[in-house]
Amino acid sequence: MRMSEAQREEVVQVEVDKILIPEERVTSIMDEEILYELEESIKRHGILQPLQLGEVDGKLVLIDGLHRLMIAKKLRMKTVPAIIKKMSEDQLLITNLIMNRQRGRSNPAQEALVLKKLVDEYKHDFDEAARLLGMSRSTADKYYRIATYCSQKVLDYLSRGLLSVGCAYWLSYVEDKAKQDEIADNAIRWGYTVDQCKAAALAATRPEVETPYIIMPTGEIKPRPVPVYPCGKEVEPDKVVVVQFDADVWPLVQEALKKLCEEGFFYGEEVKSQEVAEGGATLVAALQPPQPQPQQPQEPQQVKKERRDWFLEAL
Repeated sequence: MRMSEAQREEVVQVEVDKILIPEERVTSIMDEEILYELEESIKRHGILQPLQLGEVDGKLVLIDGLHRLMIAKKLRMKTVPAIIKKMSEDQLLITNLIMNRQRGRSNPAQEALVLKKLVDEYKHDFDEAARLLGMSRSTADKYYRIATYCSQKVLDYLSRGLLSVGCAYWLSYVEDKAKQDEIADNAIRWGYTVDQCKAAALAATRPEVETPYIIMPTGEIKPRPVPVYPCGKEVEPDKVVVVQFDADVWPLVQEALKKLCEEGFFYGEEVKSQEVAEGGATLVAALQPPQPQPQQPQEPQQVKKERRDWFLEAL
């Protein structure tokens, strides 16, 4: 039976105090219960999974196994089992990130910092760095911007999974770091979506741009009401009226219009709808003029007003 390369790698005992921890690296986040179980296991059985170390210019630098190393220090262990490979500093960063990804332990904030270091300090071409880290160009663009412009608090929230990559990306456009932190706190408190984080960032940087949301003084974000302007005029004969609605309000508009038609608010009954690829909906209502009805008393103005008021409330 042939041994794999991993099986041929030599496991050696390394003094704990000689292992250096790099500042930029990707580390999985474990909750207290899992860390406690890991510590109890190491107490009983020792460290069964060797640490991965890189030998860089004669120094031993940690690639993988930070939690095991921290527990070993806590338990005052003198040595730990490890596998050592010679490599450069940038290779060490790349290997650390890939190993964590392969275990499904992605930390986007730390990955963003690793990407930035490869590009800025080790002078890797941007596309090459993205390829080495297994990122698409669009993902790498977002990560680099996050690492460059986000505050430490935003990076911490992203690292802990309290903010998404999309939210952190939009917050990176807010130059004022204190304002970034304020929006990030509100995003966690009120559970902002990515679109809501974008709206909050726009409100801080480009207040003249109108978004589908209203930001309350408390930081809560609510959908902006759809404005309705009834003119009270009859539509000319054979005229087609086209009105655009957002997809998220379309079901409510359909329900309201159906009720209005049943109540006789519209003179005609021909109402058609067409879905639009961009996510909106178009309502095409061919409104016919009223047919003359002799001997029928004219509808009081108060009734028309009540119907208009109901129409506004329904929408």
